[in-house]
Amino acid sequence: MHVKTEADDTLIRKNGCDIRELYPWDGVVAPPWNSTLCSIRPTESSTPHGHATDETFIFISGQGHLRVGTEERPITPGDVVYIPHGTDHEVTNTSEADPLTFVSIYWLQPTGHGEDA
Repeated sequence: MHVKTEADDTLIRKNGCDIRELYPWDGVVAPPWNSTLCSIRPTESSTPHGHATDETFIFISGQGHLRVGTEERPITPGDVVYIPHGTDHEVTNTSEADPLTFVSIYWLQPTGHGEDA
């Protein structure tokens, strides 16, 4: 059994989020995707950004607002959102007291996947 605890991991601050890297997990497995546990502090937002990877967010606690490209919507625990590569996105925590927490899973798509031929 392999176990990662929050106490064992180093938290980093990136794109306006407090981030704990989950995968890749050194010495355990190197899946074809990476993942992080992300937390946005009360009343704060992530830095608007896009990147070369496709991404899925799985919201696990808190409440907030999400913008992906020009689309916007409120988010709550249990929501799962797919964000295509190259799409600007921003997550806002609308709570004044509680963090907004989600898992980010991200990967590079094979060349030509999901694009018009």
